[in-house]
Amino acid sequence: MTKDNQGLKSSFDLAMERMAKRGEGIASLTAEQKAALADISAKAKAKIAEVEIMYGKKLAEVRAGGDAEKIAAVEGEMRVEVARIKEREETERRKIR
Repeated sequence: MTKDNQGLKSSFDLAMERMAKRGEGIASLTAEQKAALADISAKAKAKIAEVEIMYGKKLAEVRAGGDAEKIAAVEGEMRVEVARIKEREETERRKIR
């Protein structure tokens, strides 16, 4: 029995086959690339933690005041900052791949 006739395939298997047909298989990374990607991830996590700490203090102060609009504004600022860090991380990761 050939591999194609082994029965039902998972969605993942089907997607991998389609990618292989288009020449888009999973890329092999060198040890240096893996280390660089790990470094980028670690730095991004550290920056996000820093932002959470910084905005955590602001949120505590604003929540003590009880103004819902100010709370929402600070939470929004924090989400934007975290999203910016994650986008920068993904851009750097794409450059390495």
